[in-house]
Amino acid sequence: MNKKFIGIGLGLLALFSLAGCRKNIPIGPDGPNNDSNKTELRINFATGNALKTLTYNTGTPVTLPDGSIYTNGQIKPVWNYIGNHLDVSIKDVTVQGQTAENMIQIAASTNFEDADIYGGNVAETFMEYGARGKLVNLLDYKDKLPDFMNYLDEYPLIKQQLTAYDGGIYNVPYIAELDEFSKVFYGRENWVEELLDTNNVLSETKTLDVSYNGYWKADKARYSTNVIELQNQAASSGKLTASVARQQLISYIDATYPNLEKRSDLYLNDTANYDIDELVALWRVMKLHPNTLFKLTTGQTGTCEIVPFYFRTKNQRAEIFKLINYFGGTRVYGTNTYTGLWFVDESNTLQYSFYQDEVYEGIDYLKQIFSEGLINSDYDDTNNSADFRSIFYSSDLSVNSSGVSTVKQLGFMTFDFIPSTAASSPTGVVKAMLPPVTTLAGMHDSQFYHYIEIPRTVMIDGWAISKNTSGKTLDKALELFNFFFTDFGSNVQNFGIPGVMADFENLYTLPSGDKVPTLSKWIVEQSNIYTNGDVATFGQQFMGIRMAIGYKADIGFEYQNMTKEAQEGYKLYEKGVLTLGYNKPSKLLELSAPCYSLTKQESARLSTLSVGDDQMSMIYLYIRSDKNAVKSVADIKKAYENANIEEYIEIYQAAYNRTKVS
Repeated sequence: MNKKFIGIGLGLLALFSLAGCRKNIPIGPDGPNNDSNKTELRINFATGNALKTLTYNTGTPVTLPDGSIYTNGQIKPVWNYIGNHLDVSIKDVTVQGQTAENMIQIAASTNFEDADIYGGNVAETFMEYGARGKLVNLLDYKDKLPDFMNYLDEYPLIKQQLTAYDGGIYNVPYIAELDEFSKVFYGRENWVEELLDTNNVLSETKTLDVSYNGYWKADKARYSTNVIELQNQAASSGKLTASVARQQLISYIDATYPNLEKRSDLYLNDTANYDIDELVALWRVMKLHPNTLFKLTTGQTGTCEIVPFYFRTKNQRAEIFKLINYFGGTRVYGTNTYTGLWFVDESNTLQYSFYQDEVYEGIDYLKQIFSEGLINSDYDDTNNSADFRSIFYSSDLSVNSSGVSTVKQLGFMTFDFIPSTAASSPTGVVKAMLPPVTTLAGMHDSQFYHYIEIPRTVMIDGWAISKNTSGKTLDKALELFNFFFTDFGSNVQNFGIPGVMADFENLYTLPSGDKVPTLSKWIVEQSNIYTNGDVATFGQQFMGIRMAIGYKADIGFEYQNMTKEAQEGYKLYEKGVLTLGYNKPSKLLELSAPCYSLTKQESARLSTLSVGDDQMSMIYLYIRSDKNAVKSVADIKKAYENANIEEYIEIYQAAYNRTKVS
């Protein structure tokens, strides 16, 4: 690690603000960032959110340990420090709050002359304009980008995915914590234990109309018996009662897993070994025991609606398709975005997941599960802005003025971010659960794996350099780009100003054995003051670290801020879950590109097609058996065909073929 600048103190410069107030601005090691003798770098980094740009826009001044005060309109402290470290004057020319898409449209109309560096979540557009000669080809300056080029050599698949149709590389991407887990399954541990390990269940009258027929049966059978079939056969005229559903599940577990110490071990901790059918069987039991679970959770007698599985907001409704993974390892998402519906098959051919028969089969299973009331009925309601995690997890003990519980709904399981879900959930109750097990075609074996399709990956965010940038300004822009791929520069963007936000000498050891800077007490204290203890939000919005620029994010920052439960969940997944990645033994386990470089002609052809939103809307309506829904998945497939899906796939396959590696 480069420690050349570790421990260098921050000086002070007294200036007067426009309002006449005196304020001190840290000048860093080599003088003030706005020194006219320094090379100026104009950066247009648009995110659609004024709090996530390089300019301080919080509305509340922040004071650094040396007494320096930052107020609206100034470059954020970390970027002031970076400017001083690199001997450049950073000028944020962003229209604060402007989206990246609008920014690029305006920049293109002015020939990219209003800034030296452009940033935002528009990687595909960067490749487009780069190939048209508007942005700098970074491959022409390998000597000035040694650390970035070394990174691409280490990850050739990432290099492939950054390459535009003309062979150039025009943007440096934001690389989320590579191969790490962001979202995991969470569930109420005590619900599983109460229903499976005790005899504390209350009398229940609720019934359920069975619809789901199970996946792991017949030619796909995992065991000689299938728990869903057992429950369905025991249902009376298609109606499943609480006692029957529970007894069938208990009898099945006892017969199939005789060596478990507790029945709940099938689902919990590192002994978890349940498949999607065993999970649905458990969801059914929970749905049918509202009185029991209400009393267990609130401590009061009463009832509520039990929601076995949910997603936090309407914006996460596409999470439902990740359940399709557990029907035999079917691929859905190729990268860490809801729009990443491409994967590479074993013949090295790019495939569109929603034109695969296996995905349509999975959609039918989702429809069956949803019809049983096992998934939050409002999950796909775009008019509902509720935070279901708050409703289903965080309101367990809500009472009125008389002390009577006001809880109307309780949720069991979700799929969400590790730190925030653990922090917002009842302590010691909601914990990470390993995902269902499934076979994986790409592994060429009959083993069952805990599997999550989407890890953190290369994103569509990043930045590029205008072709109009030249001379010393270009040199400094390239130096800035490379800086974040050095050990020291990476640590600055991940952890902040050394000696202020993090200790770069006394390192923190992660479970992996990697060592990273230790966050300071100061940044934790300030987050408690300004952002309700959210260190990540304080670091980004007030200080300027962990921006979606071209850099590689490190899990070390997030891990240090996790609750104990979150850290336990992280370790659980690190130990026992297989995921996609950039260096895998099978193409089916490789991540696909976050976007593809299209020629002008290909973009024009795409504009004549109507693949996307219309068909996805049909799928959501079909899953919920809406009165306006089509009658079968065959109708959905036909809708894709009517939208010229084959031409759509052909265009993207051509884009992939231009840069693919064997």
